[in-house]
Amino acid sequence: MTGQKNEPRRTRLERNIYRRPTGVLEVGLKDASGIQRWRTVDGGVMAARKLREELLAQRGRGDTMARDSRLKFGEAAELWLEGPVLDLRPATQAGYRSAVKHHLRARYANRRLDSISADDLAALVRELRQQGKSEATIAAVLGAVGRIYRFAARRLGFSRVNPVTLMMSSERPKVSLAQRRPIFTPEQIEQTLVAANEPFRSLFTLAALTGARVSELCGLTWHDVHLDNMNDAEIRFAWQVDRQGNRRPTKTNGSARTVPIPRELALVLARHKLAVADTGPDAFVFASRSGRPLGQRNVARALRRAQRRAIDEHGNPTFPVLHRTGDNGGPVVVPAGAVPSMHSFRHTVASRALVAGRASTKLRSFSGTETQQ
Repeated sequence: MTGQKNEPRRTRLERNIYRRPTGVLEVGLKDASGIQRWRTVDGGVMAARKLREELLAQRGRGDTMARDSRLKFGEAAELWLEGPVLDLRPATQAGYRSAVKHHLRARYANRRLDSISADDLAALVRELRQQGKSEATIAAVLGAVGRIYRFAARRLGFSRVNPVTLMMSSERPKVSLAQRRPIFTPEQIEQTLVAANEPFRSLFTLAALTGARVSELCGLTWHDVHLDNMNDAEIRFAWQVDRQGNRRPTKTNGSARTVPIPRELALVLARHKLAVADTGPDAFVFASRSGRPLGQRNVARALRRAQRRAIDEHGNPTFPVLHRTGDNGGPVVVPAGAVPSMHSFRHTVASRALVAGRASTKLRSFSGTETQQ
């Protein structure tokens, strides 16, 4: 398995002529505009040399290289994955690779790009629905197809119509009908915060009041938190931590922002700062014992633990679904979307209610300005 994973995409035989692991020969050279072009060869080395001379002559004349009518979807997809996709975030790369591996390669790898029609893609959408895939997943798969065709048109000399653009609206995935993420009620968020342990209580409070992504919360350093004036405190969100624990800039320049925070939240963070070992400018606000940023999965697990412990004013579970048991008395699997997640903080009315002061008493107790009950 390791040998296959590290196997080169193609091996150079001689100038501009390469062999792929499948044995297929390719001619590769930059065209008159400096763009790398690849052409598959129908034949052996002699055919490859003939094609190479033809393409070099075209480049010498400044002509645009003709479209390769034999270009297959699988070849274009692999070149796309090993080309522009490598410039994307790791999570985005993983999503595109998954779409190609699990949904596209088996269907279209050996088909020519110009043989795949809008009807084929409409059938793909129907098949994925029958398999129980979400509309968001189907949209992601179809989006990968469209990007592969655009890449082929720009980099591989493909000049036919992108079939995705020919699909009717009724044939496309209905993302607007996808299941909505659950949101917190004001009572649920108050009870969850009471049940949470530090440092997660402070992290959840910050999420509720700012709507920041969990990756942004994990990427905060004390350099980003300005608490000199409690009445004019603010937080700068410009970094995030990916699922591998690497700190990176936010996804887009527009995602970077400075958020003013209320005094109560500033006091929560100030108290948290007094409790941590490292408060240097480069230290993470929410860190593990080793000083590394908290992992997104660990944050999600901490939220679920707090939700299991959360109770209402009558002592009943805030989230009863987390306490259901099966016929054998054991816990049952919680259905997806049955309980608010970390992402729900971004869309919840609870955060707006907190900002409006409906939970100000609880927040003051968390900040230490009121005796906690």
